[in-house]
Amino acid sequence: MKTLKEMMNLIDLPEIVQTELLSIESTYALQKARNEKHIENLSNPFLWETSQKYLKEFLKPDENGFKMLFYMLSAASHSFEKYKERGISEQIFTDTMKCFTRFVKEHKRSYGKYGFDRDFWTGRQLSLQLFRLGELEFETIIENEEKMVSIHIPSDAILTEKNCKSSLKMAKAFFEKYAAEYANVPYICHSWLLSPALKELLPESSNIIKFQNLFTITETNKTAADFMMWIFKKPDIPVENLPEETSLQRNVKQYLMTGGQIGEGKGYIKI
Repeated sequence: MKTLKEMMNLIDLPEIVQTELLSIESTYALQKARNEKHIENLSNPFLWETSQKYLKEFLKPDENGFKMLFYMLSAASHSFEKYKERGISEQIFTDTMKCFTRFVKEHKRSYGKYGFDRDFWTGRQLSLQLFRLGELEFETIIENEEKMVSIHIPSDAILTEKNCKSSLKMAKAFFEKYAAEYANVPYICHSWLLSPALKELLPESSNIIKFQNLFTITETNKTAADFMMWIFKKPDIPVENLPEETSLQRNVKQYLMTGGQIGEGKGYIKI
């Protein structure tokens, strides 16, 4: 089992966050021991959501989310042991668990200070349902009673066509080796990156459009607002106050100002 310090170093968590979590560890050691079963359950695909909801309530007040982050990184040690049991490399474990580092940094970009508010999501990584393989993340899911692999796009992904195809190749090999029941299933993606509106705003040479072209888009939802967080870093900025620091921000803002909708799309991989 990895210690908290070892885990934080492995995923390159910012020093200021590490210091706060070590303080929490020393303060709440007895409390943590009493909740050890719930911590371990965070690494169980069938139990993590129940334990996450319990801990979320139990740990209040937790204004910056660091108590929950402490518990989740403690659970990552259980996940690490499961990786070892299945023979999955430490590199894949590290790449996957760096989601925690990415999320606290995203929080700082959005709100000016480190925080953790993605505990509703990271049980997927802890319970070995979602893996980062190259630039993309791949989650094993069941949708309409059919096994599928759902593709997610981390905020730090470099979405060149070459990188995406490399990730898809890695995923195919990974599931053939470690989860054979997902070896030959459909690959799907729900994302603002698959919004048809983007083809009106970006050139064909755009990496986003090249990524979109890897999919057959079957559904759209024009009212979905997830794009606000990923493009503008906050979900609740009035349209007229949206930043214009990148060409994508400028194009999307103008599109919204004239009544356009971005929304999201759902698609199946073509290759």
